Amino acid sequence: MLRNILFRGRSPEPTVPAPISPAPPVSRPAARPPRRARTRHAVAASALALVVAGLGLTVPAAGAAGAAPADVERTKVAPAALSPAAEAAPAAVPRLGTSGNKIVDAAGTPVQLRGVSVLAPRHNAECPECHPRPISDVIDMTVSDGWQSDVVRLPVTVWGSLSVEDNVAQYVDPYVQQAVELGIYIIVDLHYVSDYGSTGVPQSTVAEFWDYVAPLYADVPNVIYEVFNEPVAPASWATWKAYIQPVVDDIRAVAPETLLLMGGPQWSTYVNQAAADPIAGNDIAYVYHLYPNQGDATAANLDAKFGNAAQQIPVILTEFGWNPPGEFSDPTVTQGTTSGWGIPLRQYLDARPHISWTAWIFDNYWKPQMFDHDWNLLGGEHQGAMIKAWLADQPYASPCASHAAVGATAVASSSSSATSGAAKAVDGDCTNAGRWLSAAGDTAPTLTITLDAPTVVDQVDVYSGFIGGGSVNVLRDFTVEVHTSAGWQQAAAFDDNTLGLVSVPGPPAAVDQVRLVITDPSNYTPDVARVFEVAVRAG
Repeated sequence: MLRNILFRGRSPEPTVPAPISPAPPVSRPAARPPRRARTRHAVAASALALVVAGLGLTVPAAGAAGAAPADVERTKVAPAALSPAAEAAPAAVPRLGTSGNKIVDAAGTPVQLRGVSVLAPRHNAECPECHPRPISDVIDMTVSDGWQSDVVRLPVTVWGSLSVEDNVAQYVDPYVQQAVELGIYIIVDLHYVSDYGSTGVPQSTVAEFWDYVAPLYADVPNVIYEVFNEPVAPASWATWKAYIQPVVDDIRAVAPETLLLMGGPQWSTYVNQAAADPIAGNDIAYVYHLYPNQGDATAANLDAKFGNAAQQIPVILTEFGWNPPGEFSDPTVTQGTTSGWGIPLRQYLDARPHISWTAWIFDNYWKPQMFDHDWNLLGGEHQGAMIKAWLADQPYASPCASHAAVGATAVASSSSSATSGAAKAVDGDCTNAGRWLSAAGDTAPTLTITLDAPTVVDQVDVYSGFIGGGSVNVLRDFTVEVHTSAGWQQAAAFDDNTLGLVSVPGPPAAVDQVRLVITDPSNYTPDVARVFEVAVRAG
């Protein structure tokens, strides 16, 4: 089931994508040093002892998201000094800050952070059949076996009965220590998904967490603070700024140089408002969260959402992800394909290296995950293999771009226009601009594809709908038929389909034609067939 992601509204069918322009180069963080032995230096343990024992501070338990206790006076926490052992520990990474619209290192060189989010450790046993692994092992995976994450985002959930001190000691500090050992950055992400203020999380609850955590890692350059994951409502930047500015001021009083990541209302989508009225303070980057329900990954769409703002202020996508419809995606927010959404997003961000990112989520349960329940990497139209290749700067071909029917002869019963004819269904393009659309009024559209030669077919993948449109635009009732030397035969029939990608096994005999026979084109107006691609996978 979907965790963390909430419905953010449906975008209209988009316009033709705009070209992507190149951008000046930005450095990646320096290569990691060799892995040190797993011995913990006492960064947080000593600070915790100083704060609790030396100052005699008692911190009340954190409240539940959306149901936190009312505002109360709180004790200010002075910065905690690190132990001599911690101070002597070598800094594996340079401290990060901001300059203009870029994240920069200590020398002022622009840096693009790229990595993944892991599961909030407190939720690691929610799916027993998923063979959960210790979060420390998962973090090790993000920098091994070809994965090359510069940064790991660690969600910290605070609801429940644990005090802030206990929460940090159990679910934050071990992984901060691990990040230092690995020589990577770690984002401590206060992972509320909630309204804020009078109708949600009180300001005092957020401040309580950062009053404790901010001084704890102030001198650790590996650590980045994401102040509030996804505030939802009120949907007002001015209201949000008034709520969060005092928290930022308090953090800056005890952690004057730590890079801060700032979300905003409506599930952290308000970077345009942030560009017009930034939070006061130094070294702040602004967070955007992006999923396929927000529309196509075209330059025009992404510029309007965060790309234009990123020309003025530092922007980082701390969440984005996709998987095709099915068990590894939810029905409204994350449905997308590597061909139609992931690869265009990669092209967009690669051309804009001043925008950093962490993909959601390096897990085998929370959606959209990168692994199946047995920790096998999900590839093809799922995001896992492409994210891995992307982190390693390796190419990743669209699964739509290369199959046995690309460029084959396609004939349809109708087409809505000259630019959406039958050939679009076998053009290797799974974007919205690469679809065959039947004509309005054609209540039983058909599409016949003739292969160049008889081919043993492993499976036929049918991509339909439009990216960002949910399940209403996909083909509803249809059959997939194949033609062999024995004639036409039905390979599969679908009734009340809601999936944008369906796969049909091929027959044992060689196939020379494939046909879609559609009896209910969609659940949408206009009621036409929308087919990105009929991908014939050779056996």
